Amino acid sequence: MNKIMNYDIDLGELELALSERKLSKEEYAKQRTGLLGGEELRKELEDLSKSDVDQSLRISLKPSGIYIQFDRELIKYSVREWFFMVRDSVWGGGDITPENWLGISHLANLYSRSEEGLPSIRLTTRQNMQFHRVAKKNLIPLVRGLMETRHLTLNGCGDNARNPTACPYKSNIFDANALARKIGAYFQLPLSEYYKVYNEEGTAEPSNGFKYSEYGLPRKLKIAVGGYYYDEALHKEVRCNCNDILTSDISVAPIIKDKTIAGYQVYIGGSLGQKNGKPTFPSLSGPLGIFMTEEELMKGLALIGHVFQQVGDRKNRHSARLKNILIAKGLERSADSFESLLLDENIFNKVRKLGIDWYREQIEKLGTKIYPPIELDLGKVGRHHGWMKQFDGKWSYGLWIQNGRVSDSNPQGKVKSLIDEIVSIIKPTVRTQPTQDILFLDIDETSVPILEGILKKYNYGNYSKLRLNSEACVGLHTCPLAVTESEKYFQPLIMELEARGYANVEGVSIGISGCERHCSRNIRYGISIEGKGEGIYQLKLLFGKTDDDHLAKDIICDDKKFLRMVPKEYIPDLMSVLIDNYIENKKEEEYEISLFHKRIGMGGIVRFLMSNIKTAHLMQRVSDPYLT
Repeated sequence: MNKIMNYDIDLGELELALSERKLSKEEYAKQRTGLLGGEELRKELEDLSKSDVDQSLRISLKPSGIYIQFDRELIKYSVREWFFMVRDSVWGGGDITPENWLGISHLANLYSRSEEGLPSIRLTTRQNMQFHRVAKKNLIPLVRGLMETRHLTLNGCGDNARNPTACPYKSNIFDANALARKIGAYFQLPLSEYYKVYNEEGTAEPSNGFKYSEYGLPRKLKIAVGGYYYDEALHKEVRCNCNDILTSDISVAPIIKDKTIAGYQVYIGGSLGQKNGKPTFPSLSGPLGIFMTEEELMKGLALIGHVFQQVGDRKNRHSARLKNILIAKGLERSADSFESLLLDENIFNKVRKLGIDWYREQIEKLGTKIYPPIELDLGKVGRHHGWMKQFDGKWSYGLWIQNGRVSDSNPQGKVKSLIDEIVSIIKPTVRTQPTQDILFLDIDETSVPILEGILKKYNYGNYSKLRLNSEACVGLHTCPLAVTESEKYFQPLIMELEARGYANVEGVSIGISGCERHCSRNIRYGISIEGKGEGIYQLKLLFGKTDDDHLAKDIICDDKKFLRMVPKEYIPDLMSVLIDNYIENKKEEEYEISLFHKRIGMGGIVRFLMSNIKTAHLMQRVSDPYLT
């Protein structure tokens, strides 16, 4: 097997001034205008003689939660229609008061549209709310309108800590939401600089939070907090990993003893994104260690961010995440090659651990003690759907929303009208879920039948298990990174599989992504479909429990990669063959398809697909195993 990839990471040192580093053009742009763009960006946004923003200023939009985009369909006809995506940075999913939700919904009516032209809010796997197809003239009014609902777009995108995610369910044992909000406030970018661009009348107190450099961080830094609560239905304490914390750069899991917080175990190095043609890879976080108190945890998080800010690659953005530092430093301490860890999960985890050891040493040199990690079951990567009784006697209701599309254009039905009516009449507290859903909290017993009546009015319910347990990102034509449909392909694919009889097969879940960035966390599903070109998808499969630390793998056997370029018309047959094989041959203890695949192994899957009349022709096309 020939070596075809060089893993050349330009890492700095803690004592080296950032100004002495070799920098990418994006870093120079941040240095020239300031991280948030300042007066130059404000004037550019006020200039309505053009519908876009100068190329040199686009990176300055991102820390304020704004991406410039254009219609990917119209560009085929040489028409470039510019618009913007605006992301409301929601810490831990909320809380969102009824009044604020209705205010946000009204802003969507004014400024945000789905591809079908209807008002739209898109919930994300990081519990944010996105406003799509926002015209330039509406950018500042939308951002100011969100401020009036006590919401900010600051930290929504960009080279900074993003909004922390958290289990949204209420708990009197460990309040993950409260900790996420505290972390979010600490890592918030300077409000004063934000107001200079979007609200000149705004005033901000000096920040005592994280000290960002003039360049910000080398790349994004995502933080997640796991949950822990007493389940009134199960009559036991439950650890909740609904936000799949190991997919974040930094993950925090509480250690609970006798319903008391005894410490916080921290993991580092998660990030699912890749870049085709580049030496990139997805990664889950590995254990760094334990901080005993919340005060020590906050100091530890600050130092993790500080080391990342000083050391991370600022020359090549494709290798600038925290995970890249860990692998680069791990390889320095290992005899393994970069190529070997790409194809072997065990080697990858070993090298990552060596990198985490190095990172721990840097933090402890700065004066903070980290206690050794312990074995910890992080809980189920589940979903909060339906009725749940809170510890205080009130009720919560988890509303499933197909792919997080809060719009009356959702194939599910008039979702936006449904939510607005529930909020107007029931007046619950609202939190966003990391499964792109909504959680209504603090519902009185007397309001339960009223909410049920509203659901019935909108024909909500009776969804298949396959539909409820599957997910898609936005995809074309809204996302500028996507190469094919994702959200729009979800509906016809799931409908076809339901029609073939797979609606309620236990243990089958499908994640769909429009590209290799994996924003839907598709490689954490039993079956992963990843966009490779318009109407073309790659199959990946997960081997082992989906709740454990595994990622879906490319189909590689005997130094050949299979099913990298599957036309969408063959995807239903491919899914059917895999699901039928699972149904007919699984053992009793194999309660999800990924456990069955672990037993039969990659070689067994390849041989089976080669021998099946419906998939044999798809297996004839092979690729180099390193080709992403």
